[in-house]
Amino acid sequence: MTCKHRIVSSLFLLGITGAICLPAAESGGSVAQSIRAVIDEYENNVRANTRKIIDAKTEAEKDKYRATVPTVAPYATKVLKIVHEHPGDADTARGVSWLVTQASGFPEGQEALKMLGTSHTASAGIAEAVKALEYHPLATAEPILLAVREKNPNANEKAAATYALGVQYFRMYESASALQAECCGNGPVAVAPPTGLPKQAEEAKAKAMDYFQEVVANYPGAAIQGFPLGDQASRMMFEMTNLAVGSQVPDIEGKDLDGNAFKLSDYRGKHVVLMFWGGWCHACHGVLPLMNQLTTDMKDKPVAVLGINTDIPEEARQAFQQYHVNFRNWSDGTTGGPITTLFNLRNFPTIYLIDPKGIIVLKNTSIDAVREKLKSVK
Repeated sequence: MTCKHRIVSSLFLLGITGAICLPAAESGGSVAQSIRAVIDEYENNVRANTRKIIDAKTEAEKDKYRATVPTVAPYATKVLKIVHEHPGDADTARGVSWLVTQASGFPEGQEALKMLGTSHTASAGIAEAVKALEYHPLATAEPILLAVREKNPNANEKAAATYALGVQYFRMYESASALQAECCGNGPVAVAPPTGLPKQAEEAKAKAMDYFQEVVANYPGAAIQGFPLGDQASRMMFEMTNLAVGSQVPDIEGKDLDGNAFKLSDYRGKHVVLMFWGGWCHACHGVLPLMNQLTTDMKDKPVAVLGINTDIPEEARQAFQQYHVNFRNWSDGTTGGPITTLFNLRNFPTIYLIDPKGIIVLKNTSIDAVREKLKSVK
């Protein structure tokens, strides 16, 4: 129990309210307690504001509270100050990790990122921040990740660095493959890919596979927030092997909201547009009208538009009604449902285009790109 919790509890029992205990950083607590107190203050304020948004009765009231979501900036400043005041203290790794994962867009987060590659490269407790480097530009992330692999003695940190390197090269492979698919097409006229693109894709794929295989083989017990990195690496390898552009798409078997079973292979012979989405996903809301219009425009063509909805059934029905969904959907029930898990979904919405033979033509694509591919379909 922190100082604040102890004193507030005691005062409550005495019938005294309104008293404030100074954060641990100002009352002689340990470095870990000091950092934890600042993070708790930020997270509690965010939760309180989220509760106000949920409880608001009108959209105008919700918008008012959305505009007052606490910024991480002042808390990042406090955490970085504690880190600077205790150089060499092992407990500062918690602050550095939090800054990298929660304040990466602020100067404090960028400074903490540099610390990962210098003063905290060999620290324990930075695995979450190290894994987060999968989202940073390769030029920034790779030197830090390689340094952690070489100098950090802890299995979790080494595994996180290896996994993040795999994701970096996986994304390079995906980008090169997508560019090749979009530029070269699969129509009657073949277009040569940009010079070196196929080689770049294959080299990136080989590197990604090597890193993921290393995680599976060498770090079977490594986990971040309870999620084994080996399982994640295995799913990434499955995706590269079975869900790449040019691969035969795995069959989907499931039920719609009414309990009617159907399969993706039922639509063999047609072009299929697949969209993974949910009513909970704000980015999906603007895409759903475009999918509805695509469904209408393609109704007389050999094209099927299908969705994989990730809402719980009650919320799914509301989303279908609210967004006037006019295409058939599997009900996966959650973002961790069997179909979504099979496709290793990390972003919503995600759209695939599959040809009549079941070959993936486009992946993580846009409606405009789908329309361009389908414009010659009769």
